[in-house]
Amino acid sequence: MIVDRALQARAAADNPIRVGMIGAGFMGRGITNQIVNFVPGMEIVAIANRHLEGAQQAYTEAGVEDVQVVSCVSKLEDAIAGGQYAVTEDALLLCQAEGIDALIEVTGTIEFAAQIVMSAIAHRKHNYSHECRT
Repeated sequence: MIVDRALQARAAADNPIRVGMIGAGFMGRGITNQIVNFVPGMEIVAIANRHLEGAQQAYTEAGVEDVQVVSCVSKLEDAIAGGQYAVTEDALLLCQAEGIDALIEVTGTIEFAAQIVMSAIAHRKHNYSHECRT
């Protein structure tokens, strides 16, 4: 309940938590849909995926049609500042972008995820890494 109220306050102040997500498989698409459609006060501002089509699909399935493809930090930051959703194949851009407050890592890998998490920490990003265990 406390988190819900805090997010509602951020939504009311037009100051959402700007989230970047790395990975756009089944889990990533579900998270995107949940945040875009049901979490006021939080926005998925950028998705990185090794194939752009996957990142675009995550947004499309959540009802977002207009996304910008970016390949450098400055373009990503411009997109975020302009209220534009962004997709990229370069996960490190999300770690470096000033306009992202937190990262969600859902690639399902270990070595790559560790590199991303270390980069996120180096750039002072909060992050959550989801490891799916069977």
